[in-house]
Order: sequence, then C-alpha cells, then structure tokens
Amino acid sequence: MNANGQTQGKGFGYLIAVPMAALVLGMAMSVHDYIYSSFKGAHANAGTESYSAGQSEPFCLMEGVWHNWEEDITITLGCLQVKGNAREGSYSAVTGPRSTSNFAMAGGYDLDSDGSMLIIGKSSEGKSVKFTTTIYVDDTEFPTQMILTNKKGDRVVYIWKRKE
Repeated sequence: MNANGQTQGKGFGYLIAVPMAALVLGMAMSVHDYIYSSFKGAHANAGTESYSAGQSEPFCLMEGVWHNWEEDITITLGCLQVKGNAREGSYSAVTGPRSTSNFAMAGGYDLDSDGSMLIIGKSSEGKSVKFTTTIYVDDTEFPTQMILTNKKGDRVVYIWKRKE
C-alpha cells in the first residue's frame, strides 16, 4: 500500500487489459469474416484472374429471376461470360403494379471478389445507369435469397423464383 491507502496494482490491470482487448478484437474480426465471407466463396472462382477466356463454362450461380415481394421489383440475371477482357452477364430490372416506384432498366452486371455487384445499363428512358451494390446470398452453392444494399443503405431481400 502507498501513503494514500491505495494498492500499487496498476501493472496487473494492464497485464489483464491487453489480452482482453486482443480477445475482443479477435472475436470482432471472426464475426465480421463470418458475416461477409458467405458470398466471397460463391464467386471466388469467378474472379477476373481465375475466370478467364480459357474457361469454357459460363458462371451461372446467380442466373434466374429474383423477386422482392415488399417493393414488387423483379431482377433477371443471366450467366456471367467472358467478353474480350471483361466478364458480363445480362441484367434487367422492372417494377410491378404494387411498387411505389416506376422504373425499368436493362444492361449487364459483374460480380466482384469483395461481395459487390456492378450494374451498367440504360433506363427505360434511355439514360445511362451505373452503380455498385453490396451483395450477399444465403447459400453459396445454391442461392435462393439475395440481399442487396440500396443507395440509402437499406438491405433489400430478393427471393429466387426460377431460371429464365
């Protein structure tokens, strides 16, 4: 004890705090990796480096019709195929009669190794559209749900309906 009646145990506190901080940081990184790596494995083989013109098979994991029931929006995705030095799959989106917005667009999409989808196309009015959205799927081998993050940061769930 020192003159003020306090113990001199600061060193022991620091000795315990450092491993606890490392443990919390490790747990946070594990949770982050678990949440965000679910889709990375699904298209890891579709990366630009590994999915090349020498590959004869198209990458059709996301192919099909996807529907968002809440906002009544339907997205149709085709297989990713190599076209020159780039990969591209067909993309179209339309709104249904219950939707609060009214739009349609067609173009192409590509998947990125960090879990993003790049969409480039034209709206029904002929305006160029280009945006990137974060994407997550429920099952990396046979996805039936696709979650996209919209411009507002909200997650929008699409349910697989059928292949074209």
